[in-house]
Amino acid sequence: MKYNPLSNKTEFSLQNDYLRYTWAAYNIFILLSALLGDGIILIASIKYRALKLHKFIVAKIQHIAVCDLFVAVISVFPRVLSLIADGWIFGDDLIYVAAYGIYYFNAVGLLLISVMTCGKLFLLKFPFRARLLTSLTGQLVCTAMWILGSTMIVAVFIVEKGDVLFDYRTYDCRIGFSAKIWKWLKPVLVGVVALIPNFLVIVTTLYLLAIARSIAQRGGDNLRWQGIVSTILVAIVYCLSILPYIIYTFVGYSGVGFANDPHSFFRTHYNRLVKSFIFINTISNFYIYTMTVTSFRQFLWSSRLNIFKTCSSQDENKPL
Repeated sequence: MKYNPLSNKTEFSLQNDYLRYTWAAYNIFILLSALLGDGIILIASIKYRALKLHKFIVAKIQHIAVCDLFVAVISVFPRVLSLIADGWIFGDDLIYVAAYGIYYFNAVGLLLISVMTCGKLFLLKFPFRARLLTSLTGQLVCTAMWILGSTMIVAVFIVEKGDVLFDYRTYDCRIGFSAKIWKWLKPVLVGVVALIPNFLVIVTTLYLLAIARSIAQRGGDNLRWQGIVSTILVAIVYCLSILPYIIYTFVGYSGVGFANDPHSFFRTHYNRLVKSFIFINTISNFYIYTMTVTSFRQFLWSSRLNIFKTCSSQDENKPL
């Protein structure tokens, strides 16, 4: 692991303990929400078939939930403990896991969302070919996205695998990209795993919004409407959560004076805000499916009633 000045605790750590613990509390909320919400999504969709949507879309929902769980464990959990301890406590080896992991799972998550919106648009535009998008097809496409998402970390491993660091500005691990080759290689890879998928998400979401409006006006079937709204909301929340990061990246590449100063408000406090805001996407899907998918909402309600009945029966059987 190479030395990087951003790992200097004296210069870049969050000196205000109140702010640091508040940020830790926020990340604990993100962690627990992701573990609980995405866990319920997987159990409901795999064991109980509680997501009554097209099988291709359900496959995407399942893989996105798995990806979000990895993000919570690989990125959010270490940040929580790092904020509490005011430093990295897991040793040098796990810095590689955290740094490589966050780039990988963020890339895979974006690719899966882009495939989800494209797949939903295909189902609406070509309903007579919907049989082509089976559950197996969905799983194979998701597998391809997991492979494609590794492009960046494979390139890092080949170029300079030791170029990782713990950044005290954001209390997370990341790749340094300090080698000269990254000046042209990084934009190429970002275009493949980020720009193109983001473009597809935006374009297909706008198209889906137009279709949703048309279906609403003529009173389309309820199941079809649920699938469209779920997909649209997942895409919109993703776009909103990533927007501050896009601004941060664009301004950073613009060469503006304050963007070149690692101690500036932009590179410290705004950077922290960006890294916090992006995790809204990690926890939002559970709430989206609860609001939009009737079968999922019914599953949650019936599970709640069963738990209540079980607790009540146990209380009644207790000896006086």
